[in-house]
Amino acid sequence: MPLFVTRRSYNASTRRFTHNRATITRHVSVPEGVSPDGDHIVDQATWLSLVKQQAQGGEVLVYVHGFNTEQSEMLERRRKIELGLAAAGWSGLVVAYDWPSDGTIWSYLSDRNDAKHTAPYLIIDLIGPLLNLRPQPRVHLICHSMGAYLTLRGFSGVGDGGSPGTVPWGVGEVAFVAADADKPWMESGAWGALVMDLRSERLTNYYSTFDKVLDLSEGIVHGQQRAGRNGLPVAIPARFHDVYCGAQYEAKVPPAGKTLRGSHLWYFNDQGFYTDLALTLGGADPALMPTRRPTVGSSDLALLT
Repeated sequence: MPLFVTRRSYNASTRRFTHNRATITRHVSVPEGVSPDGDHIVDQATWLSLVKQQAQGGEVLVYVHGFNTEQSEMLERRRKIELGLAAAGWSGLVVAYDWPSDGTIWSYLSDRNDAKHTAPYLIIDLIGPLLNLRPQPRVHLICHSMGAYLTLRGFSGVGDGGSPGTVPWGVGEVAFVAADADKPWMESGAWGALVMDLRSERLTNYYSTFDKVLDLSEGIVHGQQRAGRNGLPVAIPARFHDVYCGAQYEAKVPPAGKTLRGSHLWYFNDQGFYTDLALTLGGADPALMPTRRPTVGSSDLALLT
């Protein structure tokens, strides 16, 4: 039964979640394939109890979606991640943090503002309570597109004295996928690199130069290159790893799938990506992963299966 935490407001008249920001966080447990409504809202203690029951081996992966994502799309992709990782041999629990994306490509700046304002609750109402469970699970993150931006803002905005309770707090593996985050933020000494190096055991950045959505994003926000399209800077913390995914995109995605959105979302339909992600979540040495190959003229390894 899918579990997620949401900061979308709830309309009691229509019994549906909206695209607006909520003043409270709601915890949701919903049957697979069913549209969430008020009957699926549970209290935090019940939600955490369900996590404990379902988290095999004490592993929990938190999916943070990107912009232009309806709640139904979030649930569909959470399911794809769950099935893809299971097929690759990873048996942990996949939950999601749902924030009020408008579900339209024309609301980029509005979504970015909502992502920034709801970012702290990723830590306060999801990661923190998970880390306070006993026995404590290993908590990982997969952050797609603007979900990487939200995660950076959340991680930088909640210190050790905040609600997580676990002092100092941190997570295991973090995967940025098609990250809509400024590349310079991730350079050693910059704020993004500092906070992710402090709060995670390892950061893996999956990027593709063929990402047409991030190409547009670069023109909207300060003209800055995106980590999900151009990779991380040259100088990065030792626990950060770039994985070039353009070769996999060219080889595995059919011509009909190489659309604007397809170039940004194809990872969720690629079993080779899930195999690599499962190895990453398991703590495998990047240099020894059979899913990665050397690239010509770069120190980055390439996903190629």
